[in-house]
Amino acid sequence: MILWLSIAIVLALATIALSVLAGRHARRLLSHSRNSRQRRYAENLDSHPRQILQQHKLDTRLILLTSVDGFQIHSWWQPATNGATILLLHGYKMDCGEMIPAAAMLTRHGFGVLLVNIRAHGDSDGEQIRFGAVEWQDIAAGVEFILEQSPHERIGLLGNSMGGALSLCYAGRDERIAAVAAQSPYASVRHSLKRGVKRFTGLPAFPFVPLIRLHSRKVVDLDAQDISPLEMIRAIAPRPILLMMGGCDSVVEPSGIFALQQVAGNNCELWYEPELEHVAFQTERAEEFERRLVAFFSHHLLEM
Repeated sequence: MILWLSIAIVLALATIALSVLAGRHARRLLSHSRNSRQRRYAENLDSHPRQILQQHKLDTRLILLTSVDGFQIHSWWQPATNGATILLLHGYKMDCGEMIPAAAMLTRHGFGVLLVNIRAHGDSDGEQIRFGAVEWQDIAAGVEFILEQSPHERIGLLGNSMGGALSLCYAGRDERIAAVAAQSPYASVRHSLKRGVKRFTGLPAFPFVPLIRLHSRKVVDLDAQDISPLEMIRAIAPRPILLMMGGCDSVVEPSGIFALQQVAGNNCELWYEPELEHVAFQTERAEEFERRLVAFFSHHLLEM
């Protein structure tokens, strides 16, 4: 009897310890403090988007957007010369500097660009990451800004990783988005949580994925339909979609891209490269990336 009681106590203590550890990591995964972001910029001045914009000689100006719920969203804008603007969205715990090479490429072809620092990223307000549950308001503020400058502007979205997923989900909400391109998007947060937990925490999938999902519910429901590209992508049709995925992606589960393509339907084009890693198309396939992306947006935004 004493032996079984001892075993039960040990198991209970182990369960509590695992839950506490999972809760700590859930909070870390869902937060991105302003202090940590500013410390990163202070330690490496060249990492700030302002410096990267100068390196790429982009003629942008800082735009301070305000979301419906009152968050100040730092963004950089360069107007179009061809009547079409692309709103660019970065990945998880990155900033808009990640998207500047793509923005520079697009401006060479006359497209306007709006580089958005999603809340809790870059210099924008906020410290909680909710994978689209509230971030859609930041994108909406960008869309409103573009249309205030030019009411007849054609708007496309381009996003990397989480930014790609946000792009797909937002396009499903807003018919004013005429075309969307997503590089390395997840099919759903849940679908890529195993890889994400391993990548960003170093913890094994079991038992930590279900525990982290449970603790995350205090902030965001990771299973919610409105933050799942797999659920939202069907609402984009018949507007065009370009999906890009590398088969060696270590951050996002690559198989999800085929589910997205199937649900999206005939309006969806897939560019799949079996040997590429996460968001590697512009660096590893630079010429083809430019050709395909410019052709996609030119055809669907300019040839009207």
